[in-house]
Amino acid sequence: MPSPHLLLWTGLALMGVFAVVQVVRHPGPVFWWMVKSAVLGCLFVLAVNWVGQYVHYHLPFNPMTAMAAGLLGIPGIAALIVLHLWLYA
Repeated sequence: MPSPHLLLWTGLALMGVFAVVQVVRHPGPVFWWMVKSAVLGCLFVLAVNWVGQYVHYHLPFNPMTAMAAGLLGIPGIAALIVLHLWLYA
């Protein structure tokens, strides 16, 4: 029986190959989807900072937080807030 690590890495490799194939086959829609996600992520982070100024909370604004917020949406924002509070409390 294959080890669980082998199965995990095989699954991740297959997902990576699938993502690359999609980008190569349809570069336009994937590019615009990434741009839309980044813009929404920026807006989400700015909204958190705008509301956070009343409770003295600031979420760092950088490309990583914007992309995480854009790709994951509201759960991504919640995860960023929890991680920020956990790591920098």
